[in-house]
Amino acid sequence: MAKQIVLLNGSPRKNGNTELLANAFIKGAKDSGNTVTSFHVGRMKIGGCMDCKYCHSHPGECVQKDDMQEIYNALYRADMLVFASPVYWFGMTAHIKSAIDRMYAASYKEMPITSTALLAVYEDTNTDTIKPTISQYKSMIQYLGWKDCGIITQSEVLNKGDIEGKQSLTDAENLGKSIQ
Repeated sequence: MAKQIVLLNGSPRKNGNTELLANAFIKGAKDSGNTVTSFHVGRMKIGGCMDCKYCHSHPGECVQKDDMQEIYNALYRADMLVFASPVYWFGMTAHIKSAIDRMYAASYKEMPITSTALLAVYEDTNTDTIKPTISQYKSMIQYLGWKDCGIITQSEVLNKGDIEGKQSLTDAENLGKSIQ
């Protein structure tokens, strides 16, 4: 059965390594008959959660009326959520983190999401650099009860296009194809 997939790309860079990795996943997912809605949260206007509790009395709504509203609409129809981000200081970007934090409002209205994946790129050659990002991702999905469908990472990519020819692009496309 085809899935409704939402992909959050946390990179502010257009046509960068994160976007290329995300596009490989999207291609595979669409080739398998899935629908993918992609948001470039790194280029959207999304404020951080203000902890105002408006969402407690207005289930699924946030007091802030910014670009996150479009994401909420997609999340309430999604079977799967994919996080794509470059690693900044051992974690996902502030852009994607703001969207994740704002999903707090969505926790007061049921989202049909049951599965997720992580796509991450980083400059360093030290594999310890990616560990905090993976740890945050795993902790988050464990708490939410979501199934991890895969984690694709790529080290040693800094400049646009550095990911070209890397196995991670094939792995991301294959991960997308595996989503049924």
